[in-house]
Amino acid sequence: MKKILFLLSLVLLMTSIPTASYGQNYDKQLEEAILKSKKLFGITDEYDKFDYSVSTYNDEIVFYLNWHDSKEALGYITVTITADGTVTSYNKWYTTSQRDRTKLPNMSKEEGLTIANKFIEKVSPEYKDRVQYVERNQPYYVYSEGYNYLFVRVENEIPYYGNSIEVFVDNHTAEVTRYYVNWDKDLNFTDKSDLISLDQAKDIYKNKIGLDLIYKQKYDTDKLEYYLVYSSLNTNLSIDAKNGDIVSDYYYYRIAEDVVGESLAAGGGGLSPQEAAAVEDIKGIITKEEAEKAARDLLDISDDYKLGYVSLYRDVYVRDNYYWSMDFTKDDDYSRGGIYVSINAKNKELISLYSYDPITEDTEPKYDKEKALDIAEEFIDKVAKNKKEFVVLNENPSVVRPLEKEKYYTFHFIRKFDKAYVQNNGIYITVNAINGKVTDYNLSWYEVDFPLQDQVMSLDKAYDILFEEIGMELKYVVPHKADMDGRNKENEEAILVYGIKTNKPLNIDANSGLILDYNGKPYKEYEVPTYIDIDLSYAKDKIIALAQLGIALPGEEFRPEEKMIQRDFLYLLAKADYAYIDLEDEEKLYGYLTSRGIIKEEEKAPEKFVTKEEAIKYIIRALNYEEIAELTDIFKDIFEDSKDISEELKGYVAIAYGLKIVEGDKGKLYPKTEIKREDGAVLIYNYLLNSK
Repeated sequence: MKKILFLLSLVLLMTSIPTASYGQNYDKQLEEAILKSKKLFGITDEYDKFDYSVSTYNDEIVFYLNWHDSKEALGYITVTITADGTVTSYNKWYTTSQRDRTKLPNMSKEEGLTIANKFIEKVSPEYKDRVQYVERNQPYYVYSEGYNYLFVRVENEIPYYGNSIEVFVDNHTAEVTRYYVNWDKDLNFTDKSDLISLDQAKDIYKNKIGLDLIYKQKYDTDKLEYYLVYSSLNTNLSIDAKNGDIVSDYYYYRIAEDVVGESLAAGGGGLSPQEAAAVEDIKGIITKEEAEKAARDLLDISDDYKLGYVSLYRDVYVRDNYYWSMDFTKDDDYSRGGIYVSINAKNKELISLYSYDPITEDTEPKYDKEKALDIAEEFIDKVAKNKKEFVVLNENPSVVRPLEKEKYYTFHFIRKFDKAYVQNNGIYITVNAINGKVTDYNLSWYEVDFPLQDQVMSLDKAYDILFEEIGMELKYVVPHKADMDGRNKENEEAILVYGIKTNKPLNIDANSGLILDYNGKPYKEYEVPTYIDIDLSYAKDKIIALAQLGIALPGEEFRPEEKMIQRDFLYLLAKADYAYIDLEDEEKLYGYLTSRGIIKEEEKAPEKFVTKEEAIKYIIRALNYEEIAELTDIFKDIFEDSKDISEELKGYVAIAYGLKIVEGDKGKLYPKTEIKREDGAVLIYNYLLNSK
């Protein structure tokens, strides 16, 4: 905590407002910012509550303006605008009473795009011809409040992904409710002359960056699992399109995985099997006093460093791993020095270290990179000797711009298992070049059963797949853009590079050659489904509307006239209920449906044709109206053929009719009729349209 407070203090110092920069025009600048914002965004005097704040960033004055109304009926509006009148953000929040909306949008994505373009032209006319819309052909899901549009900066007809404009259009009110601008005003862009060819760039990529065999972690499972792919350890590297040099197109820094703390106390009499397993997990944990002694002995922490904050954490992936975290402060004054340590609570292994020693800015470094590396390796030999032979130094070329006098060196030692690297396993270590001390250390290491490497395809085949199915593109980047704040930005230049496209994951299955997603499953491009056989269907528009929300059956044929089976209808209903489930995963689908109470275990019949009254029953349960629907005596007969409705389902039908989810056909319902696929789509559409 003290470390965080210290860093926040630095941020506040860095962003403090130099009084002289405002001068006597400060009040005039604020007035102009308010008036321009009110005119641009139609902020009326009904918003009678106003406040603001102001800051400066890189010598640019920024006003944060906030409006709401004293009756709390209109909601809130916030605007961020610079002193020269450039709007960098706009947000509008509604009150609860203003958010009475159905689950279906009132407008299409294409209509929203027109609104977004007009908004940019009004608010940021200086940028409107310098951005390009990035089409993301993916569904907008149920409960989404609108459409989000991304516009990327384009210079010399080449994208610069570091700058962009985002616009969010409410799909009910057709208003822009969120608007963000990220733009470097003083950035220079190199010209397009004398570029190397794409083929040359591919050869350089192979020779100087390259693909690596990597184990990557799955994140959609309850246990720790890895899959084997060809990817790159250094995805931040690109190729200078002028001279073929390797450059870093963003500042890369690893944040160590957090562990989740949980209470260790339990009550009650007797232990369940799960509770007994928890007790077994926690056996062997050392005491807080033992943890402190282990940390002091391992890191030579002297007595003038007093122990402060102490906590016990549990690993988020390996549930029987626990860690003691401790905060030591020199003489109870963090400004004089502090040490944060985390150790394994069972084997006393060092997991992480952060130490702070006050050093004057003009102190000269005594250690070069080679000597700092020696210090890092000696430290690893001391605290993780059993792991040293299983890690290799990740020599990321040209990641760090050479500075005249480096004060810190960070090294990444990545774990290697047989011929493959292991993602998120290894050691990060930082050495202070002034005093030769290790200031940061992070160990991440998990023992699991890794997939075999006996069927791995050749590296040449992996490169063919990379360049043919993923590809490279020409783009602008600012090397180490995230590291620019401390330097003079007036002459900062965006350079042209060839880099791997980012529209698909750089994850090539090492055995099959398939492109995988980040959970190790075959990558699917999330596109809005289109059907070739619905032009003559009475439900065509509703089928299309559902597909745009991600509520669709797979394939290019909808087969609207065919009878609908239970699994397909319930799949659409689950998607309308905002469930992330594949149709092929029948066990997961029915598990979700039974947990939601939409279907009972004894009703499960995936291949059975669905009758109209059954479909209505499932929908009313999805609305959580089952208890009311079961009160059959309070409902009257509505249809001429109400006698044909199953007695226990009459309440379901009555509610569905009242909510306009179902209508009669010349006064009749035909409750026992097996519905067609187009009929099922209409019922799902009406359910969304008439429920909130």
